[in-house]
Formats: sequence, structure tokens, C-alpha cells
Amino acid sequence: MTAGAGTGTAGRLDLRGLEPPEPMRLALDAVERLEKGETVEIVTDREPALLHRELERRGHGFATRNVDGDCLTVIRRGLT
Repeated sequence: MTAGAGTGTAGRLDLRGLEPPEPMRLALDAVERLEKGETVEIVTDREPALLHRELERRGHGFATRNVDGDCLTVIRRGLT
């Protein structure tokens, strides 16, 4: 992951091709390293439904969209 200077974006993780639960573990680890309000983008092979539930439970925001057959999810670390 690379930090974006002043953008509030911490980087992008390509999690395609990994077997569960590795994508979820890596995504959650990345979110925990963010400062409050910062974002990280993750790319996965499929909609990360279990990750969505865990992000909601932890108070983080996210948006997922399909891009050329992959799922791009932008996660914003919660403010609490």
C-alpha cells in the first residue's frame, strides 16, 4: 500500500485470486492501519458480502461497484 499525499487515500490492494478468508483478513488489516476518515481501495474477484457485514459492524463506510468483471470497494475508516 502506498500513501497518497494529502488525499486521504492510503492506497489500493489487489486481492484477486486469493482464497477465503485471506482477502477479508488483508482488507481488515489495511483498514485498521488507516487514520480516521482515510480510505483504501480493494479489488476482488467477487462481491465481498462478508466483508461488508464486518465493516458495518465495526462502523466503517464502504462502496462497491463492478468494474470490468472485478469488484472495486472503497473503504473509509470510521471516525470512532
